[in-house]
Amino acid sequence: MKILKTILKFFWALWGAFWFMLVIATFTIIYAFVLGLFGKKYAMPCVWINCHYLSPFLMKVYGIRMEEFGLEKIQPGRTYVFVANHRAQVDIITSASALPLPVKFLAKAEIKYIPFFGFMTKMLAIMVDRKSRESREKSYRYMVAALHRGESLFIYPEGTRNRTELPLKEFKDGAFKVAVLAQVPIAVQTLLGTREVNEPRGIQLSPGKVQVYWGTPIETKGMTLEDVPRLKEMVREEMMKHL
Repeated sequence: MKILKTILKFFWALWGAFWFMLVIATFTIIYAFVLGLFGKKYAMPCVWINCHYLSPFLMKVYGIRMEEFGLEKIQPGRTYVFVANHRAQVDIITSASALPLPVKFLAKAEIKYIPFFGFMTKMLAIMVDRKSRESREKSYRYMVAALHRGESLFIYPEGTRNRTELPLKEFKDGAFKVAVLAQVPIAVQTLLGTREVNEPRGIQLSPGKVQVYWGTPIETKGMTLEDVPRLKEMVREEMMKHL
């Protein structure tokens, strides 16, 4: 029975991968045309299409139902640094589907090598090579500038997927530094159930239900970089309430 379930999850993952690549390839071409013709000012509307339409569509194709709690805590007119835990590949579309406003995502430089998805990410997200100090510093400046323009950011503070049995990996400083430098609040999104529908090892996907919990945004006004460790701990405590 277990072997049968594994086989079914494998073929469901292939089904999901087909639709993911089809949607991404189609809209990568559309976005490239729009941005090439009209300029980068249309990047955020493209991101909003991804969050508000494409990601929820893919969730339905995958058979994943989402329950969201505490969304009323997020004020549509404010600028935030959004953070979330990261335990599975479907976290990306789950996080995007739950966002109430368009954001710029911070993405690892390695993603650019994924066909189509990498090109779309390069067009719409902030790419950073964590091995390069110069790249990290450049991304900090770009993120702070984006926040000052009123563009919210989304960052997985663990840096990469958590494949361990621990509820959370150690947080990187980046999300917390830019929030403090720009003096904008941090909005905490906690994901539950994504690992159950999309196991971190192997190629397995299955229909199911995931939950998204929003915490009360954490204000950073008056904080300095010396407060980053305390801020990280406050976010960790908020996520652990649900994990």
